[in-house]
Amino acid sequence: MKLVLICPDSLPCPPIRSGAIELLMARKSPYLAKLGFDVTVLSIQDPMLANKETIHGVRYIRFPKKNYLENVISYVQAESFPVIQVYNKPDWVLPIKQVCFHSRVVLSLHNQVFGSHLEQSELEEIVQAVDHMVAVSQFLADSIARRCPSAKAKITVLYTGDEPSIYTPHYTLQGQRIALEMKKKLGIPADYFVALFVGRLVPKKGCHLLITAMKKVLQQQPRTALVIVGSKWFGNFSENGYVKMLREQAKPISEHIYFTSFLPVYELPDYYTMSDVLICASQWKEPLARVQYEAMTAGIPIITTGRGGNTEIIKHGQNGIVISQYEHPDAFAESMLYMIKNRGKREMMGITNRGLIENCFNFEQYALRIAEVYKRFDLSEGDTHSKVPAS
Repeated sequence: MKLVLICPDSLPCPPIRSGAIELLMARKSPYLAKLGFDVTVLSIQDPMLANKETIHGVRYIRFPKKNYLENVISYVQAESFPVIQVYNKPDWVLPIKQVCFHSRVVLSLHNQVFGSHLEQSELEEIVQAVDHMVAVSQFLADSIARRCPSAKAKITVLYTGDEPSIYTPHYTLQGQRIALEMKKKLGIPADYFVALFVGRLVPKKGCHLLITAMKKVLQQQPRTALVIVGSKWFGNFSENGYVKMLREQAKPISEHIYFTSFLPVYELPDYYTMSDVLICASQWKEPLARVQYEAMTAGIPIITTGRGGNTEIIKHGQNGIVISQYEHPDAFAESMLYMIKNRGKREMMGITNRGLIENCFNFEQYALRIAEVYKRFDLSEGDTHSKVPAS
């Protein structure tokens, strides 16, 4: 079956400048190719990437950011793909469907863009036109259905995950060797407990709360470090007011705070392996923070907030700690102190997380599940209507 995956127009694929959507597309596509799908990925151009290439059996075609959608529509119309998957751009469904009316269009949703800038009548028209939708969390699926009840019968929830082979579990001997090497690289003393933050440095991600929490943690556990990986935007090394505020806030305890700025996705695994815990300080209703999967793959526990879909994969006391008082630095401090003082418990949480990735939340399993969604379409000769059952 010919299949085309259409990236949004913000980042290139593969994710040389990061991006959860682009990472998912690049990682799942080779598995789909192995399953017999003829896969084409469309994304914007980037100076670091060829405009056309084939990687692991997957065809990549990249168009200029300017007039990207027009180029995409012309291409998919000419190639006559039976299945077209559009990522996180609901308003692209109608113009694509209008010229590719025999194709089945799947809309993949990763945050609450559905309905954020569209009138109710437009939403209803999109839902009517699209053949199926895939959401990354139940929270997101439910929010879409509340906004547009007719969408409920067309939504499948598919959790993503990560690639076990790319990460070395923290609790293994090799993981401990990597941890020591990374600490030496960053200048962190070998016996320090390391808490990790990975994400965009914007207020809704909550990094400022962690720096405040560290001041309390250090009163009881002075051999602790907080590593902050991220920048104001994907692939951007410049600083805005919030980032400057974070650095100023960290000055009184600067010997315990380590900023790395932006790191490309292929450099991240060893940072997770080095760390004893990931802290996901989401202040907004996060659809489901991708960094949680990354930490799980490295076999470390997670401190997260009960916001949005985060708790669908993190269960309090089992594979992490869920904070209800997400706006209070003391709640993060108390959770960090618990992790520091309970090594056996945190290691068991990390082992549990690695097992969840190996058995459930990985890109190979995701490809198998999304393949079943594609196969729901009846593509028999003469049929011009999709037959997709309710999820």
